[in-house]
Amino acid sequence: MKKTAALAAVILAVSGFTWGAPLKCSQCHADPQRLVAAGQAIGKTLTPKQVKALTVNQEGCPAHMGLKCTDCHAGIDRFPHPKETHLKNPCVTCHRDIAEQMNHSVHRDPLGGSSFVLQCWDCHGAHGIFPENDPRSPMYPYNVSQVCLKCHQQRKYLNGVHGQGLELAGLTGAATCISCHGYHNIQPANAPGSRTSRRQVSFTCGRCHAKIAEEYRKSVHGAALMADNNPDVPTCVDCHKPHQTADPRSARFRADSPQLCGKCHADKKMMKKYGLSTQVFSTYVADFHGTTAELFQEVTPNQPLNQATCYDCHGYHDVYKVVGVGKQKIEENLLKRCQRCHPAATTKFLSAWTGHYIPSPTKYPWIYYVKLFYKFAIPSIVGFFLLFIATDVYRTYRRHHGGGGAS
Repeated sequence: MKKTAALAAVILAVSGFTWGAPLKCSQCHADPQRLVAAGQAIGKTLTPKQVKALTVNQEGCPAHMGLKCTDCHAGIDRFPHPKETHLKNPCVTCHRDIAEQMNHSVHRDPLGGSSFVLQCWDCHGAHGIFPENDPRSPMYPYNVSQVCLKCHQQRKYLNGVHGQGLELAGLTGAATCISCHGYHNIQPANAPGSRTSRRQVSFTCGRCHAKIAEEYRKSVHGAALMADNNPDVPTCVDCHKPHQTADPRSARFRADSPQLCGKCHADKKMMKKYGLSTQVFSTYVADFHGTTAELFQEVTPNQPLNQATCYDCHGYHDVYKVVGVGKQKIEENLLKRCQRCHPAATTKFLSAWTGHYIPSPTKYPWIYYVKLFYKFAIPSIVGFFLLFIATDVYRTYRRHHGGGGAS
């Protein structure tokens, strides 16, 4: 014990320390070699990672340049340092308002104190704290995703249109994690006040896509959500994935859009509530447009599709009800849609469309009975000729091998 104390005293003396005396933090924390010596003085061998973490660069901390080390690290003004002083969060001393927000967020302290699940320095850094508009800050748009991805397994964000816009195109205005989820007051997705809750998500997306968000809230989907909090209608993230958000201008998104709409519109239980046809997808893929679209999706999903998809006729975000609009107005609007691809189309052109309903004796009866006729006529005609051919083959066989029929 005496030998250890003597050795420590020698190391401290050589390093310029006095055991138990006041000291300047920079004596150790600005010099990695002195940090190693200080560790040896108290019987600890610091790893390179620990040395790096304990080495403080005093340059460039504009947010806190007026503070002394002991303003944050209270009680650490002598060597060796008191135990467990590093466990306290000193940020709450000045940032009580933010601490209050944190204690109402998903990163809150279970006991309502200052030991948050995610500590301040995990996001902002410990000493080199810079304003968020400074490229050196972890909260700068380029750096945010890497901070959040240390804990959250959502790397698919980097493959989405927002992540690629930021990482590849350098668009600092592209949405980052905090653009959608918030900063200190991040709420669970199912919480009413969450930025990503069903009622709020259009407002969150609308911070960048204002015109589209406004159109959506006026549409049949958005209006039902805003007025009745309808759980059946889609929100932004139901059509555009929240993290791996595909570029809606891409050929792949266009080719996949019928299946996207069909998730809801082919649901019998859901559509029954609103008196809508559940054959919306099957009737679409059965016609010329849908058959071609299906072939494109299977064979060349990344090639531009030259056939109409759901949103070419119904709109993108501005989908409105047809109930109460009147047949004449509906036909006028529909004809305008058709004329985008078929300039010579007239009102007679519209009679070819059955409105996503399968013909029946009560709905489109002429089409139903014509199809019914062919359903029986074609098999009967084909069957008759097959029977005729079979009997002729049999007669020929008997004539040549049975000795009958020759004269």
